[in-house]
Amino acid sequence: MTINFEPLFWILEELKGIEQKKIFHPEKDVFTHSLQVLNWAFRESNDIDLILAAMLHDVGKVGGSIGHAKRGVTLISCYCSEKTLWLIEHHLRFWDLITGEMKRRDKVWYLFHHKWFVELSMLARWDKAGRNPNVIPSYDKEKIMDRINNLTQS
Repeated sequence: MTINFEPLFWILEELKGIEQKKIFHPEKDVFTHSLQVLNWAFRESNDIDLILAAMLHDVGKVGGSIGHAKRGVTLISCYCSEKTLWLIEHHLRFWDLITGEMKRRDKVWYLFHHKWFVELSMLARWDKAGRNPNVIPSYDKEKIMDRINNLTQS
């Protein structure tokens, strides 16, 4: 079964030209960052939900950086799985946990013991790795869709 991911690509492409603070994101724009993160995901995973989270984790930045995780989930909620949405919603919280900024024990335990915590840690890793100003990934929508669809058939 082939899945039509076209609406997700429309949303992804809206990230072209949206710049971020260079101190955190020295790469060209949010679109470039998202493609870098997607490439890391393709290298290290065959989990379609995790790969889609990597590709779409910052789509909420079409409305600004603050609150982008929740806004992104709202934008794509009718196209993605519960797992993909959870990973996107919590991708920033991972660093609050690691740096000690997450203070409430119940929140720490919720995140740390969540069934998708390992995938969340991978997404956070790729999010950090996808900040290379010297890498401008190619964008071939058909090739990406084919690769994702091939994973759904595996």
